[in-house]
Amino acid sequence: MTTETTISRPGDAVLRAARDFFQAPGRMADAWIESESDTHVSFCTFRGNLAVGVSPDPADPGRTRVRVTTLREEGLVPRLITFLTSAEALVD
Repeated sequence: MTTETTISRPGDAVLRAARDFFQAPGRMADAWIESESDTHVSFCTFRGNLAVGVSPDPADPGRTRVRVTTLREEGLVPRLITFLTSAEALVD
């Protein structure tokens, strides 16, 4: 399952927010980082693996394309996308 959206924050801020979703003290879900780079972070959750990838949006270079991919239906993906898009208001 792949879910995609665009966000007005830079890619590094989106990946930081994804890490916070799973690992910050007030986290929304538990996961550990399996791998990461400048353009992605991949997590292992209780139910499986989940990857968040970022790239400049070709249609609007001022926005970041965010792609969340899982091998199985993950009920937390919509919550993660909502968190990432609502985090747009946060100042880094």
